Amino acid sequence: MARKRNILVSAITQTVVSVVVLSAAAGVFSLLWRTRPLPAKVDEPPRLRRVEVMKAVAVPVRRQWQGFGSARAIDEADVPAEVIAVVTGIPAAIVEGAEIAAGDVVALLDDTDFVIHAQIAARRIEELDARLEQLKLEEASWRTRVELAAEDVALAEADFARVKVALQRGAARDREVDQSRQRLLAAIRIEVNARELFDRIGPRRSQIEATRGLQEASQRLAAKNVQRCTIRSPLAGFIAAVDIEVGESVVPGRRVCRVVNLDRMEVPLRLPSSARLGVTIGDEVVLNARDASIPPWLGEVRRISPLDDQETRTMTLFVEISQDPHVPGWLAPGRFVEGRVISQHTEMRYVVPRRSLLGDRLLVIEDGTVRSRSVHVDFHIQGDFEQLGVDAEQWAVLAGSLREGCRVVINAARTLSDGLRVEPVSMNRDLGEARARRHADIGR
Repeated sequence: MARKRNILVSAITQTVVSVVVLSAAAGVFSLLWRTRPLPAKVDEPPRLRRVEVMKAVAVPVRRQWQGFGSARAIDEADVPAEVIAVVTGIPAAIVEGAEIAAGDVVALLDDTDFVIHAQIAARRIEELDARLEQLKLEEASWRTRVELAAEDVALAEADFARVKVALQRGAARDREVDQSRQRLLAAIRIEVNARELFDRIGPRRSQIEATRGLQEASQRLAAKNVQRCTIRSPLAGFIAAVDIEVGESVVPGRRVCRVVNLDRMEVPLRLPSSARLGVTIGDEVVLNARDASIPPWLGEVRRISPLDDQETRTMTLFVEISQDPHVPGWLAPGRFVEGRVISQHTEMRYVVPRRSLLGDRLLVIEDGTVRSRSVHVDFHIQGDFEQLGVDAEQWAVLAGSLREGCRVVINAARTLSDGLRVEPVSMNRDLGEARARRHADIGR
């Protein structure tokens, strides 16, 4: 019985203690609730989301087209050998990458054979000159002989005429007439032979002069080959390749070295065929490399191919740029570049930053409320429009027009839904400071 009494007393005690603790906790909570600080009431409307906007205005736009191509030098030369000879020397400065001036010696060839040929031709010319001098003397001698023979004929004719008159008078006999006639015929025969030999002087002179002309040509050719044994650069530039060694035999047409002038470069740029109606000679072109740290190159369209590629549906235009290869950042032959052709013609169009578009939807602010409008993009361009006050490089040119002065959301986001009330904030940034900040971020 005593044990049961102790258990009952213990249970009652625990119950009483629990009730007291709970009551104390409830009292503390009630006290804290009554003495809590209350927030001050402010009768202000809820704040609206701030959204950057720009005013829609028509700006002058120049159509642009994007293309790709590889650069090449306009002035370049594969310097060939022109004779069969052995390489006897190469200047120490003739190495790949070295700068070279027009007329600098590239290689020296053995010219011994050609020097001997020139000397042989010179001796033959001297021999022919001597023959011409001898022929001149013979011509004077034969001219005299012809003159004397002509006089003999004249005398024989006069004597024959007198003998015939004497025969008629009976003072001469037939025998004397025949003898006189024989003397006349002999004189005529001598004159004919002398004149024939004299007339041969002209053809003989022509033959010797022709032979002399051949020898002179042979001498000039030999002298020219001697000059060709000293190979020189035809233009100024840089050596791209050296293809010979000392002691090596070369033949006509073999490349000795390659020289490239980097002052003028050309890029065959491939554009969509649809660009043919818009591009013209003289259009500005901006060429960019894949490396953003390399500054762009400026050029212009010089030629346009009349043919389109049926497989790729592209056209080719040729862009020329001028540069100084001694200034860092020059365009190297063979470099693949992206070109942006900018038309010379301008037109007033509405443009928006590309980040303002959500697909084919454009967000505008009307009476403080976001509204989306369906738009059609005609083409995209790259550039700066300072009159719009927006720091952007990529722009979309709209096919239609916008209400003049309407406010366009610059950074479209999917969280900006139709009907959402916002606070428009006009863009009035200093574009110079913004671009400098952007370039500094790129440099980091």
